[in-house]
Amino acid sequence: MKYLFLLFLIVPSGIKGQLQSSLKHEIDQHQKGVGLWWAGHNGWIIKSNGLVISTDILLDYDKRINKPPISEKELAQILDISFVTHYHKDHFATSVSKVLIEESDCIFVIPESCLEIAKELNIPAERIKLAVPRKEFEISGVNVTPIRAIHGNANFAIYYKANLKDCGYLIEIDGKRFLQPGDSFLLEDHLILEDIDVLFFSPTEHNMYIKNSLTLINRLEPKYILPQHHSTVKINSETFFWAKGYQKEVKKKLSEKLKKRYYILKEGDKLLII
Repeated sequence: MKYLFLLFLIVPSGIKGQLQSSLKHEIDQHQKGVGLWWAGHNGWIIKSNGLVISTDILLDYDKRINKPPISEKELAQILDISFVTHYHKDHFATSVSKVLIEESDCIFVIPESCLEIAKELNIPAERIKLAVPRKEFEISGVNVTPIRAIHGNANFAIYYKANLKDCGYLIEIDGKRFLQPGDSFLLEDHLILEDIDVLFFSPTEHNMYIKNSLTLINRLEPKYILPQHHSTVKINSETFFWAKGYQKEVKKKLSEKLKKRYYILKEGDKLLII
């Protein structure tokens, strides 16, 4: 009986390790088409034709509700491009960036507002691609159009320290167009876009909330509608305005056609973009 009890204590830890490695294995094994995984918060991993990119990856963070579905070291083994939208630590995470610098050769695509942190992290200049709102570029065969982002705050107000050099990204990979607005209120920059296959949007008080999220979705009518910035960080009186998402409320107000395109993923879940 004593040994059975010890075995019970040991097994869960091993299971957690296997689960964390399973996402890395799944990404490694993905060969055909465009694969998409949610790593929590604004963190997305996209793989196509052997190229792996991510947006705003947040992994080792003490305020997370659950352990991340992939470790920083595992991500470093597979990542080619790390897209960052702005300098807040839940988007340009210092811990994961340090591991990526030391254990990968990935390129960091960052806006000018992140240069000070990049300097503090000692990211080599040759591994930085500077993103400027509305100035298109290509990197590793990926077409990128940085989109202007204007950060919000509590009480549906524009953030006092909002930086006009922050970016969202329109990323085109293997013919599929992904829109990552970053942390931003709804802008005409978003509404004038066309042929969006995958929309990541943040239905939080300090972003597009419910009404503006609906405006964006109904205007763009993306093939895949994916809420982010929810169900990842512990919610309390200090984090409520940015950690609490209203993804279910948004879905309820959509047409039946768009509801069928709406996916509320769990961390580690995969979508095949077709």
